[in-house]
Amino acid sequence: MQFSTPVAIPRPLRPVSLSDKNVFLGSCFAEHVGGRFADSRLAVLSNPLGVMYNPLSIVRLLTTREADPARDFVQYKDMWHTWLGDTSLSCLRADECRQATNRALAKLHQALAHADNLFLTFGTSRYYIYQDTYEVVANCHRLPGAEFEEHDLSVSEIVDCLESALLPLFEQSPRLQVIVTVSPYRYLKYGLHESQLAKARLLLAAHELQERHADRVTYFPAYEIVMDELRDYRFYADDMLHPSSQAIDYVWQRFCETWTGDDVRTFLSRWEPLRRALSHKPLHPESPEFIAFRQRTREQLQQLQHDYPMLSLSCKSL
Repeated sequence: MQFSTPVAIPRPLRPVSLSDKNVFLGSCFAEHVGGRFADSRLAVLSNPLGVMYNPLSIVRLLTTREADPARDFVQYKDMWHTWLGDTSLSCLRADECRQATNRALAKLHQALAHADNLFLTFGTSRYYIYQDTYEVVANCHRLPGAEFEEHDLSVSEIVDCLESALLPLFEQSPRLQVIVTVSPYRYLKYGLHESQLAKARLLLAAHELQERHADRVTYFPAYEIVMDELRDYRFYADDMLHPSSQAIDYVWQRFCETWTGDDVRTFLSRWEPLRRALSHKPLHPESPEFIAFRQRTREQLQQLQHDYPMLSLSCKSL
């Protein structure tokens, strides 16, 4: 007897392997699953300019190598912010904000030049334009809402702007595969109906992009897993909008089961107990029992590093 609707997950064009270099951009899935890649010591760069929600802002990052000082920055309440990223790049001084933004862009494009997998997660088809410069913004940085115009992308606009960014990447990196996902986070401020319409546009665009580039683009159904397999509010956080940590664990489990190679799954089966051991916080760190535990963990980690020299498994706490 089944108590949920299993989601059929399409096979990837190429399973993720231990040697792969991975880039994550976007919201929710990009943030959480990219974080799991990092926790698992897989080669990953995740959202170097912060969380992205709409396709246009993601495309801007894929096509911009250096920020425009006249258009990409704004000062508000003594802080300088960039329209290309979130507040993690904000600074008290304009030059510091520009430098932080350009460092993040350089890091992104260096990673893209060598990436095997590019994960793009879209949260909404709605985007905002700053009226002073008519620039699309990735984050409003708490400026008054009256200073922005609100728009919705059509399906064709989403597909066209993504193609304009991805085609040069495909030429640059013949091995690159793009994995598109849609965030299950619901935008209550738009109204649930409008939020679902935005998701529908993203899902249709993802499907069309995959149809056009079946040899390079695939779709991972993170949205469907949360909405169908985990169709219960116990799988949401306290705001009833974000997926809970349990839901994120489950999406990660389903991803590993279906989209990673045997080499990754074998490594993770050995790494996960060690990761938990490394995160253990003892009540009595000077006790003989914990000292012995730490020594065993150090030896196991050294053996794993010997078996997987391509990964960085060092831990300063040991």
